[in-house]
Amino acid sequence: MKKWNLTFILLLNMLFVFAQRREIDSLSSLLRTEKTDLGRIKILNVLSYLYQDSKPDSALLLAQRAWFLSRKNSDIAGESNAMSQMAIAYKSLGNFTKSLEYSIVKLKMDEARKLPVNLTVSYLYIASLYAASKDFDKALLYAKKADSIISDHSQVKRPDSITQKLKSYEPYCFVSIGDIFEKKDMLDSAILYTQKCLDISTQKHDTLLIGTALNNLGNIYRKLGNDSLALKNYRAGIPFILANSDYSTYTESTLGMAQVFDHMGKRDSAFQYGKRSFSVAGANQFIVKSLSAINFLSGLYKKDNSIDSAYAYLEMAGSLKDSIESAEKVRELQNMTTAEQVRQAELEQQRQEQIIDRKEKLQLLFIGIMIPIFFLISILISRRKVHKRLIEFMGVVSVLLFFEYITLLLHPFIAEKSHHSPIIEIVVFVAIAAIITPAHHRIQHWLLKKLGEYNYLKHHKAIEEGEENEEDITEEGTNEAMPGPVI
Repeated sequence: MKKWNLTFILLLNMLFVFAQRREIDSLSSLLRTEKTDLGRIKILNVLSYLYQDSKPDSALLLAQRAWFLSRKNSDIAGESNAMSQMAIAYKSLGNFTKSLEYSIVKLKMDEARKLPVNLTVSYLYIASLYAASKDFDKALLYAKKADSIISDHSQVKRPDSITQKLKSYEPYCFVSIGDIFEKKDMLDSAILYTQKCLDISTQKHDTLLIGTALNNLGNIYRKLGNDSLALKNYRAGIPFILANSDYSTYTESTLGMAQVFDHMGKRDSAFQYGKRSFSVAGANQFIVKSLSAINFLSGLYKKDNSIDSAYAYLEMAGSLKDSIESAEKVRELQNMTTAEQVRQAELEQQRQEQIIDRKEKLQLLFIGIMIPIFFLISILISRRKVHKRLIEFMGVVSVLLFFEYITLLLHPFIAEKSHHSPIIEIVVFVAIAAIITPAHHRIQHWLLKKLGEYNYLKHHKAIEEGEENEEDITEEGTNEAMPGPVI
């Protein structure tokens, strides 16, 4: 029966991988045809998420592309999501320092935006990074920050979508705090928070968290020396753990049971569960968990005076340690390769940004040159016999170009100072418009009047000298080009 269950689980895993592969292919095709940057950002972030488990290096590069596009388009939400995916990818690659660096940058963005759900997720993720680095004090600090956000919003009498979303993260927060307390050997607090997680998860039928919480309770009671409660929780959690194919937690549970049986003096059961933990860890290439199981079995064989078997497991332990060292070297090399790929991508992005920046500067320079040229053309036209409409047109265009050029120059500065806040930008530009608009009309009025006067006087003088007919001036109507009477 157990073999059939295992076969069924493996079949489900294969179907999941196949479905995920199809989703990746579909999104990759969609990415090639997507026309908008905002659409590309969303697709790149989703693809990065889908690649996290199988190809973290590809996930990192995809997230980096999303990050560049987000910055280019001032898409804060896309940039935050890309930062999150980059942090997860670096953690998968074993580069906890880089993962923490990007997580803190994302946290600062979330703090500036004051989004409680995003802040909660960021705090929990940073807590997990510190816990993995065995810095449990900092891990607890960030986990409790997440807990305080959830608690504050839970006190709101009128529930809203944000409060409900935060409540969904509550069991994750509790299990994280409980696990950190267990690692710090603060076992009473560990039981309190882990039991809270189990109660909420049971109400919500969250089988993954139920299995994790029961395993963690097993670990806590094992440390307390309460063998019966430890075994009860381990056994209760295993069906939920296997139902979610969480083999990492399964190896932890079975090794915990083996240690409990050893403490109870039940060597046969201790060997049985110790070997099961070792077998599953080896099959899934959990090297560190395999080493833990081997060390346990080696010590167990020593107690049983089976020196040959103990020695055999010690040799395996030595080989695994060498494998860990080799894996670390391979990981370092992979991180160096990935870092170079990231650097090259950054250089290419900088080159593209420089090209865009150069084009923008050339356009601004062209506009800046065109403004005095339009003024000069307007003056030159006023010296000729032309229709009043042309003089009006050239004058209006000159003034419009000048004032719009000022606005164009001010916009990047204002956007940067306001952190791209639409409300602040609108208020500032309305204030500028309130100052510029009257000046714009006055200058336009003055310029058209002067050009019209100059044109009229020049051609009136020509009439007096007999160079032009009065009818021609009347037909061209320079008098009408003036904003007011000039006679």
